[in-house]
Amino acid sequence: MRVKTNSTMRLFSPAKVNLLLAVTGKRDDGFHDLVSLVTPVEFGDFLEVAVSGDAGSIQFTCSESSVPLGADNLVVQAVEAFRRGTGWDLGLNIHLEKHIPMEAGLGGGSSNAATTLLALNELAEKPLEMEALSELAATLGSDCPLFLHRAPLIMRGRGEQIEHLPAEVSGSLEGQAIAVFKPSIGISTPWAYGVLAGHPSYYADSVAVENRLESWRKGELSLKDLLHNSFERPVFEKFVAFPTLFDRIRSELGLHLLMSGSGASCFCLLPDMAMQEPLEVIVKDAFSDSVFFKVCRLGANV
Repeated sequence: MRVKTNSTMRLFSPAKVNLLLAVTGKRDDGFHDLVSLVTPVEFGDFLEVAVSGDAGSIQFTCSESSVPLGADNLVVQAVEAFRRGTGWDLGLNIHLEKHIPMEAGLGGGSSNAATTLLALNELAEKPLEMEALSELAATLGSDCPLFLHRAPLIMRGRGEQIEHLPAEVSGSLEGQAIAVFKPSIGISTPWAYGVLAGHPSYYADSVAVENRLESWRKGELSLKDLLHNSFERPVFEKFVAFPTLFDRIRSELGLHLLMSGSGASCFCLLPDMAMQEPLEVIVKDAFSDSVFFKVCRLGANV
């Protein structure tokens, strides 16, 4: 199998936010069904992949010392999955420049895995079509396939069913300013799903969710009124600082905000960039100066 003449690539690996995340029930296979409107943001990690002369080798490094570098890392797993799927076994030097916080609900690991697949497919001169890449990505994690598409989309099932939005609908989200913040705690996704499974009344009604999505697509429902996350209820019950902070931001600034994924990151819609400073003051007052706080825009144009 050939290799591109330029055998080193540096790719942007975007974070994501869930503008809608409705968990509708538990499946017979142990996974959960969900409906989610998800979009990449213009903030994320960078992945550099270079072909080396040592067949079958993987030299993986990361700028963040707390990131595991072995077989548990999704980047390494993505390499192995690509090799199994294509037979392409050239040696690789991979460096991950990490900016997305971990256990944040921003999809950092899934994005890194999908970006690895995109880089390898490009270096190998595209042996796999997008459908085959998506199948590989789905074996790595439910969120991985969405990061192959650098645009807002709707996920269903356990995340493997992807619906692309019409250009005019997708375009209405591009460029929306948001502030993302995360305290210095991590929230386990399995724990969050486990709480939902123990309280079936916490699940969202799938018909009502689809009706809301359709109203938004038709322009009958605003983005701020669409915002919903099924994980907020269990997370906010355990970590009471979140609802307290949300109430303060809504009452003092009149802004609309939501938790992303299973947390602990949250984001706030910014209709006016002048709101950034007072918002940051409130967030840091609640979570201390060590809180992760980043202003960016929806989209992945990096």
